[in-house]
Amino acid sequence: MSSKKKHPWRICPIGEHWVKKHPRKILVSEKNPDGITIVDGQCRKNPSLHEIFVADEIHEIAEKYFKILKSKPIPDTLGYPHGNEFDDLIGGWTEFWNDIFNPKDPLDPNLVKALIASESSFNINANANSNIGKAQGLIQVTEQTRKILGDKKGELKDFLITLSKKEIFDPNLNLCAGIRWLFHKKILVSHRLKKEATWMGAIAEYKGILNQLGNVEKSDRIMAELDKLYKRLIQK
Repeated sequence: MSSKKKHPWRICPIGEHWVKKHPRKILVSEKNPDGITIVDGQCRKNPSLHEIFVADEIHEIAEKYFKILKSKPIPDTLGYPHGNEFDDLIGGWTEFWNDIFNPKDPLDPNLVKALIASESSFNINANANSNIGKAQGLIQVTEQTRKILGDKKGELKDFLITLSKKEIFDPNLNLCAGIRWLFHKKILVSHRLKKEATWMGAIAEYKGILNQLGNVEKSDRIMAELDKLYKRLIQK
């Protein structure tokens, strides 16, 4: 994992997370007859010392930076009605996590787009049961994964993402979490192989089928179809 430093898109210093402007109940008084005051957006410290991402900051980053990025996937729907609707988010979060982890072989946003096509057909409400649990949203983040991503005492050493069951269906939040999880899978596979894993290997692990490749026809077909989608994008 890369050394800790503040990413230029982040709002708060290292060790803090962003909380947006929000109402708060207070005692009713002459000055505040409604018993409500507005708390300005602010940074709050993370007692665990982990770098933590919450929905508010994830939305702020996407709104401020993603529309002006150049590193976006090829605008090809891949045959799906909503195939081009999430290119800004795909490009933005791929670039963000590439910056954070600084892999020797950066993740290609076109490969992420092919993965989303394979996982959900770009359906933001996709909800499926798999051999690794119930998966949700564009990039099919499992409920177990959602919990691990936010667990301060879990397997992730840093860069945690805290999202609710409802929030994980939001396309922006889902992609931020899913792409971060894909980077974790690449790290795990690399440790297991004792050499740098490929992104295709990381994706197979993400899908829970890496150990089946070469032995299970369905798993081989899934990866072959994803590879076909990816090649369609990069050959344009």
